[in-house]
Amino acid sequence: MTKTLANEKQAEAIKRRMREIRTELPYDVDNARHQVQQLTDWRYYVRRFPVLTLATTAAVAYALVPRRKDASPSGTHHVATARNHHEPSSQSPNVPKKSILGGMAGAVGAIAMRQATRFAASKLESAFLGRSSGGARK
Repeated sequence: MTKTLANEKQAEAIKRRMREIRTELPYDVDNARHQVQQLTDWRYYVRRFPVLTLATTAAVAYALVPRRKDASPSGTHHVATARNHHEPSSQSPNVPKKSILGGMAGAVGAIAMRQATRFAASKLESAFLGRSSGGARK
């Protein structure tokens, strides 16, 4: 292949562009790493979308809480039936017996949930206070 002035200029332009790319590459990698860290940090979303985050959290909490059991129909029905038939209402409605182990598991679960809630509240408080004080945080 013959060397011409156009080929030499094109080769020099390619070499110059490769040097620029090699110079910019570490900065681009650092920027990409920072963006990935930012997108995987939950505090970014709380700062950027506070209302949406609060609404989503409320919806998830509402979905996780079990529904209230309605105890009145079974007990009222039994008493009303007994009165209508003039039978003595000495029978009490069947109430499932709770075991000691079940009660202890419920207590431990309640304590664990309370501690988790306190931990999450302290983290949220420190995130909001850190942001409002103007301190530069990553």
